[in-house]
Amino acid sequence: MAESHWHRWQLTAPVAALSRPVRTATRPQGTAAGGPAAAAAAHGADVTGTGPGPSAASGGAAAGGPAGTSRPRAAAAEDGLPVLLGGARARQVDRTTCGSAVLVMLAATGDPALAEWLETGRLPDGPRPPEVPDHDVAGDAADRFAAAQRRVKQRTTRRGLGPLPWPPSLGTPPWTAAREARFPGVRYRVRAVDDSAADAPVILGLVEAANRRGQPVPLYVGGDLRGGVAHAVPRHVVLAVPPPPGAALPGTLQVYEPAKGSVHTVPLADLLGRTAPHPALGGWTHVTAVLLPVPA
Repeated sequence: MAESHWHRWQLTAPVAALSRPVRTATRPQGTAAGGPAAAAAAHGADVTGTGPGPSAASGGAAAGGPAGTSRPRAAAAEDGLPVLLGGARARQVDRTTCGSAVLVMLAATGDPALAEWLETGRLPDGPRPPEVPDHDVAGDAADRFAAAQRRVKQRTTRRGLGPLPWPPSLGTPPWTAAREARFPGVRYRVRAVDDSAADAPVILGLVEAANRRGQPVPLYVGGDLRGGVAHAVPRHVVLAVPPPPGAALPGTLQVYEPAKGSVHTVPLADLLGRTAPHPALGGWTHVTAVLLPVPA
């Protein structure tokens, strides 16, 4: 008799119908892209390899997401490679801003003005990036990254339930993340993922292909029904980022995890049919949805 996978089922199918993507302006030719992998490489990290050796992972670090804020414990995990902005670790500012941190880093990968402001506090001439608050932000790069996250969270919670706001305590739902995600020449659509299904390698292959084109891809992650219904919905957000030039490894993703402010090199095969937590997923087990870029 075939094994039942009822306990693996994830409550992500409805989110695909709720995606409301937006069009974005095209980045001028010749401008450089920033982003987590580039930030790690810029500070001497070898993003083609794995992170440091195992360390205790409490599972109690910050993790946001639409279903709540707690996450399961992982027995041990690699720390990954640090992602630095202006010398500060690029971490989510609180337990509900994993999605906000991911959207800021996604936008900065394609917007040199936003990347420069995050790094230095200076804004070049031209349009003000929507992630930058209207007021001056005192402090260092960590304060600027925190302010940008709060700004993005205001946008993603607005009109999250039709005309009604999304509860801020529940983080960033996939459909408003797709609506607000900003990268030159593309818009984003939600695609639900079952990592035990036959089409899972194809979907993750599309994520890798987008990264090879220089396009970051948000990944919603979570657990399954073995941890209860609350674990079977998306609980945390990470970002598959383009590797630095010449550093791509076929069949792998570079994954920025905002709770620790780290980037991990993850073989695609490691994300299929998972039964245990993974540090690149913030201590969660499954990729449950992806925001795939499509031409604008």
